[in-house]
Amino acid sequence: MYEALSPAADKDAFLSHLNAEGARGFRFLTAVAFVSGQNVSTAETYVKDGNASYVYELLDTPANRSAFQSQLDAQGARGFRWAGSYAVGGANVTLYRKEDSSTYSYALTAAQSSSAGFLQEANAQGANGYLNLAPGFLVGTETVAIYEKSSTGSARYVYEFPSSPGSDADLLAQFNGQGARGFRFRTPYSFTDRGGLLYVQDGSQSATFSFSALDPVDNSAKWIELANTQGAQGHGLIGDYMMPSGQAKIIFFAAGNCAGELCNSASLFGR
Repeated sequence: MYEALSPAADKDAFLSHLNAEGARGFRFLTAVAFVSGQNVSTAETYVKDGNASYVYELLDTPANRSAFQSQLDAQGARGFRWAGSYAVGGANVTLYRKEDSSTYSYALTAAQSSSAGFLQEANAQGANGYLNLAPGFLVGTETVAIYEKSSTGSARYVYEFPSSPGSDADLLAQFNGQGARGFRFRTPYSFTDRGGLLYVQDGSQSATFSFSALDPVDNSAKWIELANTQGAQGHGLIGDYMMPSGQAKIIFFAAGNCAGELCNSASLFGR
């Protein structure tokens, strides 16, 4: 089930939205923009896809890698997981979310410049249960990769990075071909050697994924109707995506035989 709220005016109002929705079992996804003619509007979007409830904290954005690592470690030890960066009311804030009794460990590494370097690092981290949340995230003047490991579960992550197909039909075929092998689409990304699409598999289970691309809508009411229609069919939101043809689509996915982190709708940062 999805909900959309008018954007908060400032940090305090945003935190109130997050915790009011979280208490009802709705998890923040991201801001979504809607274009109707010359008019552009935005909304905060939330999803309820399980029985958990959520508590949020908003902290100041760290100034450098060392400060970010310290913040991640302190919050993770309290059971608050990193949920990305967000701009509200002219301020940049860092989101943290608590949803169960798990604690979280984090590793920050210098972002890899090549796809081969990233795959080698990400698969080594994944073998130890660390999920990549961002291949490249700017902290101060340094770009880092962010990895997270939960104190619960036995997930082991495997990554692939094929090139992006040249047609819409071939892109959907790749999504679904990878999904049939248990690889969930995460995000497009560009390294210095090439661009491509990042996929991740939890090797500890035999999940499968299927994907669909639907036409965009021009206001939040239509978005909610579409998202909830898809949700009622067991389809989770990935979000807006520019297809190879240049046409915008909304990507949804369905997970089969799936438990854990890769089964849920997520924001840009995998949250």
